[in-house]
Amino acid sequence: MRVLRSFCVCLVAMTSAVTVLAQESALDSARAAVRTNGNDPDAAVALGRALRRAGRYAEAVTELRRGAATLAGHQADAAIKLHMELARTFIGQRDFSQAMVECRVASAQTGGAAPGHVCTAEAYLLWRRGTDALTELQQAGRTYESKVAEGRALALQLKDAEAEAAFRDAMTLKADAAEPHLHLGRFWVDTAKPDAGIIELKKAVELEPSNPDALYELGRALPVGPEAVTVLEKATHERTNHLDAWVRLAEVDISLGKNAEARAAAAAALHINPQDASSHVVVGRVALADGKADDAMTAARAALGVMANSAPAKLLLADAYASKGDIDLALEQYQAAYGIDRQNPDILVHAALACIKASRLTSARAYGTTATHDFPTWAPAWAALGDALAADGDASGARTAYDKALLAHGPIDATAIRAKMATLH
Repeated sequence: MRVLRSFCVCLVAMTSAVTVLAQESALDSARAAVRTNGNDPDAAVALGRALRRAGRYAEAVTELRRGAATLAGHQADAAIKLHMELARTFIGQRDFSQAMVECRVASAQTGGAAPGHVCTAEAYLLWRRGTDALTELQQAGRTYESKVAEGRALALQLKDAEAEAAFRDAMTLKADAAEPHLHLGRFWVDTAKPDAGIIELKKAVELEPSNPDALYELGRALPVGPEAVTVLEKATHERTNHLDAWVRLAEVDISLGKNAEARAAAAAALHINPQDASSHVVVGRVALADGKADDAMTAARAALGVMANSAPAKLLLADAYASKGDIDLALEQYQAAYGIDRQNPDILVHAALACIKASRLTSARAYGTTATHDFPTWAPAWAALGDALAADGDASGARTAYDKALLAHGPIDATAIRAKMATLH
């Protein structure tokens, strides 16, 4: 897989004409089907879908419009499929207006009313408008596509049981489809049910081993380790411009101490989209891991130039100040980051650990206490509180906090925590 990653990084860094070659092997069969019968709308849909999943939206639009043009007003069912796939391509580009145009074209076909409602619902989901999506789906009837969209809309409203029921219904309607497993798995992961989510995401990858979205979501959900690296590398191979996958791959490599690999993945992310704050943040994270605090600050400020209210960029800046021993400036940035994103316990954890390092033990206890109060099931928060209490000489309190860390959820080194407990007196 290391050879594969080097291959992908080189492709990302080359010209767009060369980058196109990255997915040729995955698209060969779809292209061959179109060459064999250019008038087959199903072949055009299949190639368009493959191009969309590869992140090649312009090529997908060209192919799908070519397929639609060959119909010459005939084959309403095929026209519906082509225009719905066009809508999904525009949704992938975050072009709501053009997606709605394609949905209206699909709806205007004979028999297109119900699919048109599903298409419109999917477009509304781009902007997380779950209520509008459900209103459309009430008129769509029970189909595989409508149940997947319904599950997504209900998930936005955090209706766990109803969302799962819709996704399970979709699975009964199309047992070999990965999409409902993908969306259900992502929902469980995002609602603090990672074990259930990973099961669903693994099923999605089993059903569609080359689906870059399923691979990325699984890689994001898996604990830091070789399996996550392997899955994320495959996601970046299947879609070489998958920014989120490159960012997560860099983050995992940093956690594993593989700084060279992390540096390459971060560079790929920055090349893909220098106007995305996350690409600058991950470059800064690598710099900080390399002990280059000033470079990390430069990257954090570049991210803030793209997005002034980026909590990850503020957190990176805080960590860089802390690494230089500027604890007061660091605390300003930790507080600013938490003010932007109060759903991220790691901000408080980082602040507590920085205060311990700077011998600001009262502040360390305060941040640790706040972290465990606001996020009582997050193991790193309890571990940080334990560290703060141990540093402040409260062995009993530290032992209690460490015990809770071992029972909570989240990435911690249980062996290291038990070793710390053994030294408490």
